[in-house]
Amino acid sequence: NPQGFIPRASWGGVPSSASITYDDRFLTGGADATFTFNDNLSIIRGSHLIKLGIAISRLREYEGEQSVFTGTYDFARDTNNPFDSNWAYSNTLLGNFRSYQEATARYGANLRQTLAEWFAQDTWKVTRKLSVDYGMRFTWYNIFHYPEKYAGQAALLAVERYDARKAPVLYRPAIGPDGKRMAQNLLTGEFVPVPYIGAFVTGSGDPAPGAVLSGDKTYPKGWVNQQPVQLGPRLGIAYDPFGRGTTAIRAGAAILYNFRVTRWSATAKNPPATFTPILYYGNLDTFLQSAGVLFPSDTRSFNKDNLTPAVYNLTFGVQQNVGFATRLDVSYVGTLGRRIDQSKNLNTLPYGIRFLAQSMDPTSPGKPLPDIFLRPMPGYAGMTYYDNAYSSNYHALMVAVDRRFTKGLQFGLAYTYSKFMEYSSIPIYRPLRVWSYGKSGSDQTHNMVLNYLWELPKASARWPNPVVRHVLDNWQISGITAFVSGQPMGVGFSTTDGADITGGGDGSRIVVTGKAPLPRGQRSFDRWFNTAAFARPAQGDPGNAPRDVIRGPGFNNWDLALVKRIPVLSEQRHFQFRWEAYNAFNHSQFSGCDNSARFDPQGNQVNARFGQITSARAARVMQASLRFTF
Repeated sequence: NPQGFIPRASWGGVPSSASITYDDRFLTGGADATFTFNDNLSIIRGSHLIKLGIAISRLREYEGEQSVFTGTYDFARDTNNPFDSNWAYSNTLLGNFRSYQEATARYGANLRQTLAEWFAQDTWKVTRKLSVDYGMRFTWYNIFHYPEKYAGQAALLAVERYDARKAPVLYRPAIGPDGKRMAQNLLTGEFVPVPYIGAFVTGSGDPAPGAVLSGDKTYPKGWVNQQPVQLGPRLGIAYDPFGRGTTAIRAGAAILYNFRVTRWSATAKNPPATFTPILYYGNLDTFLQSAGVLFPSDTRSFNKDNLTPAVYNLTFGVQQNVGFATRLDVSYVGTLGRRIDQSKNLNTLPYGIRFLAQSMDPTSPGKPLPDIFLRPMPGYAGMTYYDNAYSSNYHALMVAVDRRFTKGLQFGLAYTYSKFMEYSSIPIYRPLRVWSYGKSGSDQTHNMVLNYLWELPKASARWPNPVVRHVLDNWQISGITAFVSGQPMGVGFSTTDGADITGGGDGSRIVVTGKAPLPRGQRSFDRWFNTAAFARPAQGDPGNAPRDVIRGPGFNNWDLALVKRIPVLSEQRHFQFRWEAYNAFNHSQFSGCDNSARFDPQGNQVNARFGQITSARAARVMQASLRFTF
């Protein structure tokens, strides 16, 4: 803490207590810089328009220093603390703290990446009716990485190098000589205060087994193997089948890549680049001469063979001039995500492990040991593993009708019928597709939007006099009207008794016993879905609910504007009066419902609001303006 910033501190047990806290990142710097060179060349040869291009970028990303570098004090009451004064504020005055922790390093994310892309493309006018665009985009990039001068300032777990035998021994719960629950070093038999249960016994092993520091020459730069040049083909076709310019058939396909999946910025806080030891039961006068202990910490890991995320875009459509200055467009659109980045916790407890006899805490009858003793990969707490291995699928039928502004009228109608499926909440033990694959939270089956502008006929054409011309001429009505389906929602649950349903694992889900969605005519404010279609899972049952079970409320909304143009002596000078109304008819637009059941030990659902509407979108908002243009 060279700048002498005020440490963070908390005073537990004091009602509405003070608190000193701030982000782990501090304003010591932070910047992104991109250096880019690009050039393009166009060549016309007969019916071909050939384009060539190249772009090279060098990226620098600096996130600023981050860690618990100022220290964090906890002055809360603790009956096990021999220096406790029975009140947090008096503990502070005496200099006695429950715990103190401070990071061993203070690094920022100093990342670099080089990108190079080049392309070749040809627009070929094959015939008067047919045009074809085709080409290839080539992409080479290296993984975001730390330069050599910042070696050792970040770390990541290499799963293939992890060896559980190298993990340190943990202080175990035990009954001390005075009959109280304490922490014990099983290597020496030493007893220490109870908060040290689950901490590493200093010197008993590697506190970051399998971790690889940035700059390690024996591991890929950026912790991920270098990818080959990515090929991004492009194809577009436009065809006028009748040669009259009133019908067009269009198709297109492309592969695009995401080469900036930034999961690297948090690696500066991973062990062993940064540790955060903690000291219990100390005093401000002496704690600098004391040594803290380490606890298993969270870490991150990448799939070393991660592939480049890609999106496949597909389109096919027909456009037809139907007369009356109106065009009809019917299209299919497909967007297929491949090798999408998702994460899972490799150190998730196995199902049922908390229920086993060997998992019981000998000092707390009937209770399991803390989770840190039951992890399948000792030495760490959470272990977030990022893997580009998942997919998404969006398919849509799109219909659009557009009328150009003519004879005082313009409108556009766009309707989309779609389905968007994707993965999330990746499990370790449950079946992947059943547990994680489902409708995206942004999926909306029906989405229809109408925009319109009507310039009202001039009344002075029928009643030609100055009063009619000034009052009734030059009015416009415009607006946007939307009818949109609700978005998918899951249904969760809790219990009044706080029971451990599964004893570990990927969690538990509610049991679906019937059809949850209600027909439109049966939905109401108090019963948006069938709340009787759910039950509490029995102990050991992970439940059967899929990712999405119901849909939230949709909405229909009208935004309107009334505009009056008032000339002043000439057309070049005029006032414009504008009155706008959002949700013009003040129609209730519900936005959410209570989708979390609560069960008592007998399995009765006791949440009175379960299935009820809980929120709404904004009520009508109106605004007026007067503008003078000259």
